Amino acid sequence: MKKILLVLAAAAFATGASAEGYQVNNMSAKQTGMGHVGTAMKLDSESIFFNPAAASFQKSKFDISAGFTGILASCAYRSLPTLANDYTSGPAEKSDNKLSTPLHVYFNYKPIERLSVGLGFFTPNGSSMRWSDQWSGAHLVQEINLAAYTVQPTVSYRICDRLSIGAGLMITWGNFDLARSMLSPTTITGLVQTMIDPTIGQLQGALNAGYPLSDEQQAMLQTLQGAKGFLEANRDRTLVLAKLQGNADVAVGVNAGAMWDITDQWSIGMTWRSRMNMQVGRGHATMKVDPTAAQLIAQLGQLSPGTQLLPPLDKGTFNAELPLPTVVTWGVSFRPTTRWELAVDLQWSGWSAYKRLDVNFNEPELGIAPILSVKNYSNTLAFRFGGQYRATDFLTARMGMYVDESPVDSNYLNPETPSMTKVAYTAGLSLRPTKCMSIDLAYCYVSSADPERTGSYPIYQYGNPTQLTEVFSGNYKLHANVFSIGVGFRF
Repeated sequence: MKKILLVLAAAAFATGASAEGYQVNNMSAKQTGMGHVGTAMKLDSESIFFNPAAASFQKSKFDISAGFTGILASCAYRSLPTLANDYTSGPAEKSDNKLSTPLHVYFNYKPIERLSVGLGFFTPNGSSMRWSDQWSGAHLVQEINLAAYTVQPTVSYRICDRLSIGAGLMITWGNFDLARSMLSPTTITGLVQTMIDPTIGQLQGALNAGYPLSDEQQAMLQTLQGAKGFLEANRDRTLVLAKLQGNADVAVGVNAGAMWDITDQWSIGMTWRSRMNMQVGRGHATMKVDPTAAQLIAQLGQLSPGTQLLPPLDKGTFNAELPLPTVVTWGVSFRPTTRWELAVDLQWSGWSAYKRLDVNFNEPELGIAPILSVKNYSNTLAFRFGGQYRATDFLTARMGMYVDESPVDSNYLNPETPSMTKVAYTAGLSLRPTKCMSIDLAYCYVSSADPERTGSYPIYQYGNPTQLTEVFSGNYKLHANVFSIGVGFRF
């Protein structure tokens, strides 16, 4: 019993520090409406994110842009057909996600004609997923919220009229919280079959053979029979809930870009964002135990004096490290007339840096060994296309789309962040009530490239990463509605 509950506690932490490759593609309300392109475009202060080199092409002395995005994602899960369920898929189990609201703020200043300095704040990585307490994968995740925040000071210099370069620091920190059940149906079955049933069988066998049981043995038999009945009757309930929270230490990276106006109609650009390692030094956990389960655990503890059935997770801390990958983006923009602009971006993300997640516990007295969780992410490409039309001095309309590959192999797909190759369609507009002000609105619909994705998540025996104990498999469907609003000022 002690070993199994410690295993459950350790497994709860194995996924708590993972962002599962989620990148936020909403750094500007304007560019969200245009498919999130912008590497080869002159976006004034918003170029701080899209391409710092372009910031020096700004025509005004000051430019400020700010906004936020509302992301409402929905995911549905169905178990795969098996012999146990008569070769039929399970019922659809849907997530109940909270609204995610990433922010962005940019400020850019041109002290002289060819030089600009600026500062940006945005959320480059994050995700949110919430499932019901009774869903099939509650032992993997019930709720997860992840966010990374970046402050980016930037300098841009125009070498000549048509060529510019730029660079900046990325000062990033983050936080997460994760809630999950610590007793899966598979674990309950193993607990009953390997620990409770054998002891019941020994005591019952003694009775059947005519050997009287002592008062202590009678109490043990009743306790174990009650434990078995309770566990089997509550197989699908969350009896023990672990909630994990952690703050990542500040990490510093570098970004750089270049932009070349080949002609008045054509521009090309390239940006590079370095890899950063987000480190959680002292994550914390709290536990919520069902009152009946708590009483049962106490009774089982009395049968084994000195045995710690549940470790004091709320008194312990853990550490882990998560990479945010290198990102390289190439872009081309084309202006056939003064009113039209079209752009294409191709982005490469080095997710292969995320091979595994090691979780180590800071207090050795907890008796929990380090855990290795294999991720085996792959590098990805994202293709983005967008166009904008300046209909009048008051109104600009935009449309776009993008395809973003999933870095997650189907053999490691899990419900924390059921990553899929995404296809998004976008539309937006800008209103300019005055010459120095713009109001930007955008909508984006995101869905998976395939109607559904089938995948599995392997769960290995604690202390033996080669011993497979469970595979959580199923079909996932995912879509999201995204709304962005922004406001900009120039003077």
